[in-house]
Amino acid sequence: MIDRYSYPDSIKFRKDFSYDKVVPTFVSNNIGGTDEIARWVLDLNDTLYKDEQHAPYLYTAIANRLTGNKNPGNSQSPVLIKTDGLIYTANSVLQYYEQHCLSSKKLLPEEPATKKEVLDLYNLFTNEFEDHVNKYVYSQLLAHPPIARRLFTKGVPINEKLTYSIKYASISGALSKEYQLNESKPGECIAFIRKIFEHVNERLSDGRKYLAGSALTMADIAFASVAAPLILPEEFGGVVPRIQQLPEEYRKLVIELRETRAGQFILDLYQEDRPHKRSQYNIPKEPNILGLIAEKLKLSLSAGKSNIFYFLQKRYPVLRLGPLKLMTVNKFDLVVELLSRDLDFTVEEINSKKMADQKGAFFLGWDRNNPQFDRERNLVRSVTQKDDLELIRSFVRTTADEIIANAQDYGKLDVADTLSYPVLIRLLDFYFGVPSPSEDKMKRWCRALFFDLFLNFMNNATKHQKAVDASLERKEWILELIEDRKQALKDGKTLPDNILNRLIILQQQPGNEWVDDDVLQRNLGGLLTGILETTNKSVMLVLDELLNRPEILKGAVKVAGERDMKKMYGYVAEALRFNPAQPGVIRFSENKQVLKGKGDKTYTIPAKTKVLALTAAAMFDPEAFPDPKKFNPQRDAVYMNYGYGLHECYGKYINAVTISELVAAVLRLKNVRRVAGRAGAGTGLKQGPFPTNFVVAFDQDDFE
Repeated sequence: MIDRYSYPDSIKFRKDFSYDKVVPTFVSNNIGGTDEIARWVLDLNDTLYKDEQHAPYLYTAIANRLTGNKNPGNSQSPVLIKTDGLIYTANSVLQYYEQHCLSSKKLLPEEPATKKEVLDLYNLFTNEFEDHVNKYVYSQLLAHPPIARRLFTKGVPINEKLTYSIKYASISGALSKEYQLNESKPGECIAFIRKIFEHVNERLSDGRKYLAGSALTMADIAFASVAAPLILPEEFGGVVPRIQQLPEEYRKLVIELRETRAGQFILDLYQEDRPHKRSQYNIPKEPNILGLIAEKLKLSLSAGKSNIFYFLQKRYPVLRLGPLKLMTVNKFDLVVELLSRDLDFTVEEINSKKMADQKGAFFLGWDRNNPQFDRERNLVRSVTQKDDLELIRSFVRTTADEIIANAQDYGKLDVADTLSYPVLIRLLDFYFGVPSPSEDKMKRWCRALFFDLFLNFMNNATKHQKAVDASLERKEWILELIEDRKQALKDGKTLPDNILNRLIILQQQPGNEWVDDDVLQRNLGGLLTGILETTNKSVMLVLDELLNRPEILKGAVKVAGERDMKKMYGYVAEALRFNPAQPGVIRFSENKQVLKGKGDKTYTIPAKTKVLALTAAAMFDPEAFPDPKKFNPQRDAVYMNYGYGLHECYGKYINAVTISELVAAVLRLKNVRRVAGRAGAGTGLKQGPFPTNFVVAFDQDDFE
């Protein structure tokens, strides 16, 4: 059989489109079998998408308009629309996800013989078999207009329901012509369908779980999806009729096929392996006109924030914000003094309770006077090694280059969604030893936890509970990983080298009896929480700042091309000074304190006061950053982009590598620039404070 599943050249996509929404849209035929293949893949990868289903025949014009197809009789559905890719046909969606998904979600085996076997089956099911199934199903349904109208218009827009009511006769004729029903005989279709079912029966007769062995592949999904209108599984993602609604001949065939081994296989596959679709209620609302105006206003105000930082450190070294019961410290020397006096200005009152509620107590939420601080911090430090940063650099660079290479044909790249998040989530597996159940689930966990710990200033109960739920899910996941790896050690296996596995091995050494599994999961979870969102946001902020400075951008592009990461970090650090990921850190003063800094003037901090060390303002102090309003990537200065002192971000050195490498990967794109619209403005589309989609355009180039 000809292998028509060409990877990746046959991916069909459209370049000239614009899409400014956080959540992708999936446009499909509501009863389509191959449409279900693509929908299954989206659900397998835990993708939240707007499910836009359309009626048979009417969906063809919609799909053709989206894809730019000029042949009105040639449907290009389904269509998946993302900020940086409009992909169409089930084959293309499947291949696109094979390129971009986690290795645990891949559906095409690597072993050559098994791969060929899977591809041959996939092609059989999505070509000849699909053709005969469609001809039989449509011939049966169109012969019974009340059944067809009710089924074809389920879950579709109201205008399509009205169109079917008015023009059903012409639509029925068009469908008959599209599927060549006048030229085919139902008996021939049934004979071919039975032949395929017998073939599958034979493959399954040896007791195997799936068609190609012990693992789910695209062949299984293709067979189950295409044959679903003949088996009617309740879990089908589109629309299938109930068996009681069917014409007599159709119902008899369904009963016959359900009783076969292949039919039972389909039912079992849908019950056990068909993932749940994310609720449409989880799709965030798009901003109305007032929201769009607010976005533009925020962008305008954001452009002048460096002037505000400079003004604050110059005029108000310490500022009391009475209504907020907060004081800000803005001068460099005063911020250094405050953050160096970590027993006078403490963090436990700020973070410890929330961390405890999340069942993730972590040393960065404790003060030095807590004996657990040194004990657990030293435990984590002991499993880091000198060469780790180069391992991380190599992994991030290689993974980013692979994603960039795959994006070359599209001319667009969503830096957050397609590059940054996937690289960082894979890094959590490679270096920290925590694979993700799915990319989206890990993002949801980290986002909920990070928001509650560092951004939930009003102590919103709903946000806090969301974080608690996420922490419990993540805790269970990490504890399962620990249990599995301990068992592997007992079985004499060698564990891959990563942080979690180093901790597990260290745990078993004499003197570490106090290190139980909860200590491991708490500390590892604490490390993970701060990496994903902080790093992703920083990458977007750096790119935003560089793209706003054309002359500076030229130098950064040159450095990125040379892969000089020491110089690249100079651009990163300076960009984050102007466009900080966080303006400062909060501490608590239990007793009255006095700050003096290097000057003669003193500043009193009242007892029981929250203090914001405004590190962003401190980095515009000319005594520490000469000519502070000038963008200088070669400064020899003490940056505070990751905090300062005892509780400086633990991932500071990792962030320096990951952010620099990700920014450089984007800057190596030929003629990189913002796309027009919301997805390219500022740091792009956001969910709350988190940049989720930032799209750049570029000229296609041969990627090396």
